[in-house]
Amino acid sequence: MSLLIAFTIALIFRGIVLEPFQIPTGSMAPTLLGAHVRMYDKETGYTWPMSPSKFIDTGMQMATTDQPVTEAREPNTNRLLPSFNTVSSSGDRIFVLKYMYPFGAPERWDVVVFRNPTSPQEYYIKRLVGLENEELALVDGDVFTRPFKSDRNESPEECWQSKEWRIARKPLRAQNAVWQLLFDSTYTPLNPARDGRKWFSSPWLATTAGWKGQDTPVYTYEGSGATSLKWDTKNRPITDLNHYNDTPQLNYAGRQSRPVFPCSDVKVTFGYRPASNPANGPASGPVGSTIRVNGHEFRARVEPDGGATVSMRAVGEEAWVTLATAAAKTPLSADSVTNIDFRHVDQTVQLLVNDKLVCEGRYDWTPAQRAEYSTGKPLAAVLSLMVLPPPLSLPSMYTSPEVSIDLPGACELHRVGLARDLFYQPVSHMIPPRAGGPARGTHPKSIQVQQANEFFMMGDNSPASLDGRLWADSDPWVQTLIDPADGIVPRDLIVGKAFCVFFPAMAKQWGRVPVPDLGQLRWIW
Repeated sequence: MSLLIAFTIALIFRGIVLEPFQIPTGSMAPTLLGAHVRMYDKETGYTWPMSPSKFIDTGMQMATTDQPVTEAREPNTNRLLPSFNTVSSSGDRIFVLKYMYPFGAPERWDVVVFRNPTSPQEYYIKRLVGLENEELALVDGDVFTRPFKSDRNESPEECWQSKEWRIARKPLRAQNAVWQLLFDSTYTPLNPARDGRKWFSSPWLATTAGWKGQDTPVYTYEGSGATSLKWDTKNRPITDLNHYNDTPQLNYAGRQSRPVFPCSDVKVTFGYRPASNPANGPASGPVGSTIRVNGHEFRARVEPDGGATVSMRAVGEEAWVTLATAAAKTPLSADSVTNIDFRHVDQTVQLLVNDKLVCEGRYDWTPAQRAEYSTGKPLAAVLSLMVLPPPLSLPSMYTSPEVSIDLPGACELHRVGLARDLFYQPVSHMIPPRAGGPARGTHPKSIQVQQANEFFMMGDNSPASLDGRLWADSDPWVQTLIDPADGIVPRDLIVGKAFCVFFPAMAKQWGRVPVPDLGQLRWIW
């Protein structure tokens, strides 16, 4: 009898409170991993997940895990690895809290499991980005929202020029979950030269003489006066490339390759130690970074006494506009490494020192301004282009970011890195009868509208996510009995909030023994 009671309680608990799911696809990668290959490069020591070849996002349905990967590029060095053959691991297993949403409203940036409105027998997992009773626009990879009104009468230009629009800013925890590495000097290859030929050079280029060690994890500057390191945008453009998708065999929805867009939301990180006895005396100026993007420059400065400032200006202007300051606390010392983390994300400029947020400044642009600054063209001119796919769906329309690290004098730099934020691609629709037109939310004529009990979902792996931007019409059963709108998820189809990975990917070790990757146990943000 006790076993029967325990079994009954377990079934009730599973059905009402908590339910496990397995992630089969990569639409949320690398936040959550479907069937994938865990890559390792012995030259750099870097590990990363990669999609199996020809693996297409089909939702939460089970998928095979024996598709081989034979080619890949190492993310830090961007070099093509020698041919190999390895099979994929199974996807992450997650717990979903089912009791939350009947008693509380879903929140933006939640990772949720829901029934696919186009095929309700399937479960999908995506990030909730659009709340009920609001309109949504996707511009330059970011999310803009404004209150829903049924009586709007606007031209496309007037729509995005409205002052009601506000950018949707991610909290720090969600930010930290979705940053994707572009480079980290920690993973500099052990042997950057082979057979007398140098095959690796740091993507950080020195602007003055006096640098050494840029082919090692620690960069040293012994020159006199101020200097900078600039990111090599010619050979390593800052884009939304997701290395989870970066396999030459991958074929998605009939395309041989996915589009790659310039990404304007980036963060620069480095550990800074001023020289203890520089030949030309101690450095007296600030240390920091400058991010040049969307026709503007964004700058962070940390003074020798620990005071900090973040500021911005339009390119070509002389005066900087201060966005935020912080009082002096801990001075920069040659006795320790100070970690600097400078972020431009969601129209916010943030400066973290030793992992603590010390400065945050915000600026507000409308979707029209963001589109004009990111393309370098007036919105009317962009919208007047009669091309397919729509002009805002073309990566070539967007300007490229530039990044520098600015230093006052002799120093060491540790863990020099660059990462990019989650970027929601403004691609064209792939499914008839909308094929060739703008995806939902990506054009003034296709702004996404959610009314009561309607939500908008997208995947973190935007280039490989079949989500609200691109869904076909909802299933007739959903349209008739729940909600007739397309592209949204009705509240009644939401299962719950994903909150932890309790059993990470199983990989076959020692032949055929499946072993979980316990190092990947984690909360979901």
